[in-house]
Amino acid sequence: MKTTGLSLVLILLAGSLVAPIGFSVAETSSQTVPAAPTNLSATTVSSSQISLSWTAPVNATLSHVNGYKIEASTGCIGIFNVLVANTSNTNTEFSNTGLTNGTCYQYRVFAHNSVGTSAASNNATATTLQTQVPTQPRVPSAPTGLSVTSQSSSSLKITWTAPADQGSSPITGYRIQRNATTLVNNTGMTQTIYIDSGLLIGHQQTYRVAAWNAVGLGPYSNEATGKPVNQTSTTAIDINNLGQLVSDFAHRHNELFKQQREDTINAIKDCHEKIRNASPENRKQVRDECQKEFKALGEKNREAKRQFQQEFKEFRDNAKSIIKDAKENKIINKADVKEFKQDLKSFQKETKNDKKDFAKAVKEIKKELANQDKEHKKATKNSKPKQDEKED
Repeated sequence: MKTTGLSLVLILLAGSLVAPIGFSVAETSSQTVPAAPTNLSATTVSSSQISLSWTAPVNATLSHVNGYKIEASTGCIGIFNVLVANTSNTNTEFSNTGLTNGTCYQYRVFAHNSVGTSAASNNATATTLQTQVPTQPRVPSAPTGLSVTSQSSSSLKITWTAPADQGSSPITGYRIQRNATTLVNNTGMTQTIYIDSGLLIGHQQTYRVAAWNAVGLGPYSNEATGKPVNQTSTTAIDINNLGQLVSDFAHRHNELFKQQREDTINAIKDCHEKIRNASPENRKQVRDECQKEFKALGEKNREAKRQFQQEFKEFRDNAKSIIKDAKENKIINKADVKEFKQDLKSFQKETKNDKKDFAKAVKEIKKELANQDKEHKKATKNSKPKQDEKED
């Protein structure tokens, strides 16, 4: 049969409706969704970026993979949200940017083709780098709760509460002003108590305090006033609790002694190490800096001891006056008086022994460091090659 040109066109059109050019009917009907991507890994790049990589499905070419869907879980809590619906390319890498620093992210990937979407890949987790946000230098806030009480006819006790905000660095001490004049520029310690002695009885004094840190001096506290008065009332100290008060002083002294001993020995060791490791041309400078550090530490320790001794002296004199008054009024027995005096004597003896132990400990650590120096020099000398070995 002779085929006309029109008939030939109709035959070709009919064939194209059955199957697209380049595909057989069998190929079109057998295509399925891709297998899942594998080997997904997440790598931290920075505080705001994580890079992903994975392996394409084993049948990626046959299943005509044309893109990937990427899901992410912020905080690694297992709740995924679509990060990229379809990459529209066959790349097996992706960079997730604009992330929050120090945060955990979890990912999974799906493969796309014209039929549908694969199952999910394995999950991969990474955490962005944690960056420290620079803090602005800040002085401490003002101390609170300043109060003044009479200790004796010539002294006042000032107490306060440390600032709620120490600023951008730790508190190093306090400035104390009396009647708008600086009494102590920097106490050099974090203790929130001060005994102001050598005052005139009945004369009112006004105080305020401010805290120091490495940045500078913070604002002043509220003002508080007080007058030194005679301590003749038995209500000033509980005569039934004198022994406990002495024990409290002993405990505070032990803590102070322990801290000062530890600070001093550590300072000696640190300076010794710095001097020993310094180059010959820098050794004098390092030694001078160490001397300054020792001087500052010594002044700090002496002021703390002076404060403690003054407070104890005020307590002791006050207690003796009250005991005398109580004996005259026959409200305290001889046994209690004897016990109190014995407690005082034991405490004072203990403080003297602690002072000797302190000096002995410093002497021993210096001796130990000197021996270490000798051993070091000896080892260094022995490690040098002999003269004849040099000549060879």
